[in-house]
Amino acid sequence: MKKVLIIGAGIAGLSAGSYLQRNGYQVEIFEAHNQPGGVCTSWRRGNYTFDYCIHWLMGSRPDTGFDLLWDELGALENEAKKPVEIRNFEEFTRTEFFDGEELRFYADADRFGEELRRIAPDDLDLVNSLIGDLKYMSRFKTSVAKEKGGIFSKIGSFLSNLGTFRCYLKHLRTPIGEYANKWKSKYVREALCNVIPPSWSLGSLTMGLAMQHTQAAGYPVGGSLQFSRNIERGFLESGGRIFYGSRVDRIVVKNDRASAIRLASGEEISGDYVVSAADGHSTLFDLLEGRYVSPQLKKVYDTFPLFPSSVFIGIGVNKDLSDLPHAIMIPVTGSFTLPDDSSRSHLSVSVHNFDPTLAPSGKTTVTVILHTWNDAYWRSLAAGNRKEYNEVKQQTGERIVEILEGRFSGLKEAVEVIDVSTPHTVHRYTGNWHGSFEGFAPTPTTLMTRLPKTVPGLANCYMIGQWTTAGGGIPTAAVDGRNLAYDLCRKDGKTFIGKTF
Repeated sequence: MKKVLIIGAGIAGLSAGSYLQRNGYQVEIFEAHNQPGGVCTSWRRGNYTFDYCIHWLMGSRPDTGFDLLWDELGALENEAKKPVEIRNFEEFTRTEFFDGEELRFYADADRFGEELRRIAPDDLDLVNSLIGDLKYMSRFKTSVAKEKGGIFSKIGSFLSNLGTFRCYLKHLRTPIGEYANKWKSKYVREALCNVIPPSWSLGSLTMGLAMQHTQAAGYPVGGSLQFSRNIERGFLESGGRIFYGSRVDRIVVKNDRASAIRLASGEEISGDYVVSAADGHSTLFDLLEGRYVSPQLKKVYDTFPLFPSSVFIGIGVNKDLSDLPHAIMIPVTGSFTLPDDSSRSHLSVSVHNFDPTLAPSGKTTVTVILHTWNDAYWRSLAAGNRKEYNEVKQQTGERIVEILEGRFSGLKEAVEVIDVSTPHTVHRYTGNWHGSFEGFAPTPTTLMTRLPKTVPGLANCYMIGQWTTAGGGIPTAAVDGRNLAYDLCRKDGKTFIGKTF
């Protein structure tokens, strides 16, 4: 029975551990935090739960591709072995403008088309093309089972998806800013670049919209931490072990072969394979001391743009907000500037009236995410003056409540809890480089670059998760874990088992 040591109990680490354990490996996961999930997490403040991660999950509907993963991992099954409730939304999101106009991104593509024709009557060709593409891409089914079918079956599957893949590839290669400039409607141009940064791939928006059309990407009630706990539970029940509060300090190498890990406590644990499902930069430049960085990886870490980090404001409101849209971009008069000098013309607001587990009856959790690439400000402030850091967080949260009061009258007086997470918080709990929440940003260049899952020049060492697939995401992290287990089984002459329960 070969022993596999996994660094990190995020979705990639939990997935790899679960699949490896059921395939006859002895798996131990080492996690610096005291709970699973990595950035797929949530936390309680008083009676309120603030969810940091899942807005929609690909594969939430059967027979759409990624559902195979969630079925095998038990991710959408609660402690009582009952299916997790999935919520699908009428609107994907809504953008409001300074003059009172609004654009609703309806989940149903036909209804979204009607909305676009209303607000962009001079862009009918673009509207019709977009809606046609969304319907086409909605038929795409991701194949995640590498072991199923022979070569002819796989070729057939590829050919059946070829048309939709080519359509998606067109979107993948187009920066959203370039696409937005094709529209005559100022509203569409502004909305597109408020939802997604202009340099990112159009596909990072349209694939999500396409999945909404077929209700293939809903929200699992209970939120992100519960989702992570469901996978953790299956891993532990299969005999795997997780060591929380166990920060890994080094990957021990002998003769260019990973042989063990060393914890911050100084303890060394030996294994046959070492898998890092942790931060990619830390893995290569800290745990391996920069000794195994290929020219390709050096270029990637030197030049690829990252997902931003965030200032995340959680607000507990003693009020029923069921009449509000669940996701909305609201304009800010005069814009809003964070203490780190990041400016925002709109706030991205989530009203969690769709998940009764996050707040008591009659109350609602509201969250605001402010993206920032200036993580250094927050980390420096927290390290140099903790009291000032806490004061700045409090002031930021209070300022956001003031802005929300201007849009949602009566909200301020109903606020019971304000909690603020910063890039320092993200780095503290996950170790993510620059506090990034999904690794390398989904630009046309990064999405077309294939990153290695092995460490160049180092045997028996693997990297999986957000930093090995540009664009990141929970499904790709989980697929990485499954694929790793499949590849190790082939290497060791085992017949891969996908599901055992």
